[in-house]
Amino acid sequence: MTALKNKPQNDPSRHDATDTFYNMPTRLTGEREERLRLGSTTLGYHVTFLDDLLRGIFAHDLVLVGAPSGMGKTDLALGVAIANALKERKVAYFALEAEPRELERRQKFSWISAEAYGRNIPRKGELNYADWYAGNCEDIIGSLDAEADKWFGNNLALLWTFYRGQRFDKGDLRKQVEKIAPLVDLIIIDHLHYVDADQDETNEHTAIGETTKAIRDISLLIGKPIVLVAHLRKRDQRAKTLVPTLDDFHGSSNITKIATQVITIGPSSVIEAPKWHLAPTFISVLKDRRAGAPPFVALTMFDRRTRRYEDTYSLGRLIKGGTEWEQIKPGDRPGWANGFKQMELDV
Repeated sequence: MTALKNKPQNDPSRHDATDTFYNMPTRLTGEREERLRLGSTTLGYHVTFLDDLLRGIFAHDLVLVGAPSGMGKTDLALGVAIANALKERKVAYFALEAEPRELERRQKFSWISAEAYGRNIPRKGELNYADWYAGNCEDIIGSLDAEADKWFGNNLALLWTFYRGQRFDKGDLRKQVEKIAPLVDLIIIDHLHYVDADQDETNEHTAIGETTKAIRDISLLIGKPIVLVAHLRKRDQRAKTLVPTLDDFHGSSNITKIATQVITIGPSSVIEAPKWHLAPTFISVLKDRRAGAPPFVALTMFDRRTRRYEDTYSLGRLIKGGTEWEQIKPGDRPGWANGFKQMELDV
């Protein structure tokens, strides 16, 4: 029979054990000190809406990020990684879908593009990733390529990337995570559906669910937050809702049940872009285990040139069964929404 414990053991952390019972006053011994210590390790999303609402990424968080294919999941995850590395936090990024050096190349081009527009260099409008990748922009960027390499060396030495080989299952993932965890503050897995199923897992939903559970177990074991990127299933053309739901995640429902926060991003087809390079984007928090999901969906602009989100956002509510988005009035702005800005919209 499992013992009941009324007093802490000699080990002051023993009352936090999960293999026995302690009464609640005993469990609270040292709670404040632990909470303040964990609070000091909080990381940022560096996406204004998410930092305002969620207050950051906490120890033991398993943050699930979903979006339709090609809608910027990696841009968001890589932005989180880079911004934290720039704040001298150590980050490990599992790039399970990408080809070797893809993240480095994409971020290097984003840096070059941002600098080109910031410095107003001639022919900046001709820059695009495909031509740059093919080596056809050398006469436009000039010294920016070498400057980008130097900037990486000075600023992103704390961001490590990992690219998968021919086969990579949840056992391989666990081994690599446990190896890197003591060295880093944040782990990003991009993405869930590129972790291979075990040979005895013939059902895709079961395999995805088991992989998600394994990732959650790892997160609790290592005490470090994990950002997990996942696909959303292709939506039925008859689905009229503007933002995805929890049911839209591809695979087992265990994916969303196990996560502590669930975030989706997607295009805002009902909002006209104010400029050619800005993409109106909805960001929705569908689950937050600490404070509950909010009644708002944020609208922000994604800059295609720099692959970054703007620092301001508007808030709205879904109406008419989720088929329309109605911007809130400035007077209804919640107290936490520091980056809220009423937008002049052409709907």
